[in-house]
Formats: sequence, structure tokens, C-alpha cells
Amino acid sequence: MKYIIYLFTIATLFSSCACKKTCCKKQDKRVVQVVEEKKVMTDAEREAAIVEQMKNEKPLSPAEDYYKMVEKEIPSDAVARIQRTPCFGKCPVYTLTVFNDGRVEYFGKRNTPRDGRFETKVDEAVLNDIKAKAGEFGFFELNNIYDKQAITDIPSTITSVRNGDEMKTVINRFEGPNNLRSFERYFDGLFEDLDWKPVSQD
Repeated sequence: MKYIIYLFTIATLFSSCACKKTCCKKQDKRVVQVVEEKKVMTDAEREAAIVEQMKNEKPLSPAEDYYKMVEKEIPSDAVARIQRTPCFGKCPVYTLTVFNDGRVEYFGKRNTPRDGRFETKVDEAVLNDIKAKAGEFGFFELNNIYDKQAITDIPSTITSVRNGDEMKTVINRFEGPNNLRSFERYFDGLFEDLDWKPVSQD
């Protein structure tokens, strides 16, 4: 009798394991089938998905395009920069860049007191002063762009100041706020009376 019970127990266990293996295999097949079904996408479905994605993406405006281009032009080791762009009249056109080692580069292009490339050096206190004043004038909280595309023949003032690891740039072409204009004048005034030396073109 004990022998019969022993055989019955073994048979039951074997049957249970076989059932589990069969069920697991069936379940695995279903999972694989579901995954494969998810992966399969026809060419028409792919094209439709791309079109839908493009509809949801907001295209850049000309001003935003210009802003991105300006950002790329700023040297990675610059801490501050001011640039004034041309108009059809006698607007001053120049770029002044302050680097993290205290070096300052000036490039006067038109209607400026200095035409050509010049450089000078300032101490760390001046660099800290620029950042501190930018904070006082609320520069880092300003919009990126002040502009009106319908109005032509007006110059832009593009001001950039590094705040930690990020460079904040503001393009002021039309009706920038008073605190921005005040900071622009302050920035320019810092470097008016320094000892500028012409840069050799060799």
C-alpha cells in the first residue's frame, strides 16, 4: 500500500510540473506575441506618426532663430558681452567681450571712437561688479527678446552676462524696459576710459 501511495505522489508531482511548464510556455508565447505586435508598424503608420509629431512641434520664430544664432557666437570662456548692431543711419556698431581671466576685447566696426580690434585688462573686482549690477538691475529675470518684427531699420543691443554655469542673453531691439537700458549704459561706461591697445593683425 505504501508503494502505491508513493507512486501516486510521484505521478501527481510530475503532472503538476508538466502543467506548469506548459502554462509558462503558453504565457511566454503570448508575451512575445504581444511585444511583436507592438513593434510591428506599417510605413503608412510611421509616416502618420511623424506628421502628427511635426504638427505638435512649435516652429521657431525668426527672432528665436536669431537668438539661438547669437548664443552660439558667444565664446565659452566669456563672462559678459555687449554688442550693438547696424542701422541705415550712423548707429555705432561694435562688440565688447569680457573674459573670465580679465581680458577684454573690443571690435569697433562702424561709427565708433575706436575702429578695429583692441584689447585691455581688468581685475576680478570689475568682473564681480558686472555680475552684481546685473542682479541689481534685474537682468537675469528679463525676457530673452524685446522686438517688433514689423518695424525695420532699428539697431539691436545684445547683452550677455554669465550667471553660474548659464549665460543669460537679452536682445533689445524694440521697447526694452528702462532697467535693461540702464544696465546697457552702465556696461558701456565701465570700459570707456580704459587703456586700450590695438591688436596686431599679423
